[in-house]
Amino acid sequence: MNHNTTRAKEVKNMASTSKTMTPKELAAELGIDAKVLRNWLRKEHTRTAEAKNTSWVIPAKVCAEARKVFAKNKAGSAKA
Repeated sequence: MNHNTTRAKEVKNMASTSKTMTPKELAAELGIDAKVLRNWLRKEHTRTAEAKNTSWVIPAKVCAEARKVFAKNKAGSAKA
């Protein structure tokens, strides 16, 4: 594989993981219920008081963490 092909894959991977997402979007990607994801977010990534009762915007770093945590769910073996 040449350098350009490798770099193109890296850029594509960064683009897919560098954007923010809503719980509905991320839950659909992960194959879980959005309520399960929001419950996990509340436990692991508490929002500021000002952000409560507003729309969720999940940063790319948290999306990546959720993908790791819920990756087991795709195999049907994890409890969330």
